[in-house]
Amino acid sequence: MGIESFRWLVGNGQSILFWEDAWCGDRPLRVEFPRLFRLALNKKGNVIDFSISKGFKEVNWTDLFSRPLLEREVQMVSSLKEAVSNKILFPEVEDKLLWKHDSK
Repeated sequence: MGIESFRWLVGNGQSILFWEDAWCGDRPLRVEFPRLFRLALNKKGNVIDFSISKGFKEVNWTDLFSRPLLEREVQMVSSLKEAVSNKILFPEVEDKLLWKHDSK
């Protein structure tokens, strides 16, 4: 049983790697957005490192990349923003690693 059998339930975002862990869907964001991952300045940051005010709606995404984005990359960032926009961090709650096949 590999790590792909697990997913993260976001709490405070301190234990979950933003790009590397499956926390926003079934696959890591580096797999969903490989081009953006290659351009990311912070490839090993935790979820909390990318959030502002316990969420992601106010993040200036263009500052997170190594160069100005091309138009098609801007569209990818829009999809990334949509994917994470409904996630909220809870400072008092620890992140939890769950088995994907657990019904709870």
